[in-house]
Amino acid sequence: MTPPSPQMLKLIGGMGKLAPPATAAQGLVDIWNARQNYLQHRESEKTRRIEIRAHADVEIARIREQAQLVREYFQLSFAERRDNFERSFTLLDAGLSAGNERQIETALGLIVNLIQESPLKQAAETLRQIKGRKPGEIIDI
Repeated sequence: MTPPSPQMLKLIGGMGKLAPPATAAQGLVDIWNARQNYLQHRESEKTRRIEIRAHADVEIARIREQAQLVREYFQLSFAERRDNFERSFTLLDAGLSAGNERQIETALGLIVNLIQESPLKQAAETLRQIKGRKPGEIIDI
């Protein structure tokens, strides 16, 4: 039996020198063992892909849940913000109509405070709390 050519060694992946089998039977055993190793490796990779898909499905569901929570947070937050602005401007209009300096100052102070509050900053803080929460933990939004 002739040793494998350098091209064959390169094809095999540079495994180094291959010792020729002592007998044809040993060659068949080597082929059988190589096939068994391949089949075992293939099955473990299939299992790994299934685990990866399952993990991806869980993560996608978690992301969708968080996205829905953020949508609802923004809807409620901006609705509340709009209501607060409307009440503040109603208070300002009433103060202007009555000539009530204290009411005007209070209304302007409320409006300035609302403007300075950042709903996006509050949302970022809420997202940080969501991301860092433990399973079953309830966070205050």
